[in-house]
Amino acid sequence: MAHLELEKYLTETDIEGRLAVPSEWLKILPPFEKGSFAVQFEVTDGVGFYWQFCCSIRKERYPKPVLQSSGWLKFVNAKDLQVGDKVVLDTRADDFRGTKIRIRAQKDLDRNGHWVDV
Repeated sequence: MAHLELEKYLTETDIEGRLAVPSEWLKILPPFEKGSFAVQFEVTDGVGFYWQFCCSIRKERYPKPVLQSSGWLKFVNAKDLQVGDKVVLDTRADDFRGTKIRIRAQKDLDRNGHWVDV
């Protein structure tokens, strides 16, 4: 698989509940087993910590994937994420941790477009 990198700026819903992600993110996330509407997966973050998430999709119409609150809110709280911060999902593998996906939380600390991993 070619290296992919996708980003999303966080909304109030994203930091208070679950992360609604673009359908394009399904290209990076593990495949759903036939008949399943959720998939568990592991990632590392931009500073090397290990996280577990669950992505679910709708049963009907278009998928509308979301990262469920259980693992997602732990990540939000640990990173002190706020509305306007962003997350970047990419296909960078971490052989030590055994993950194939990385999620980076980023803040624009100087409000000048210089995003920094937290």
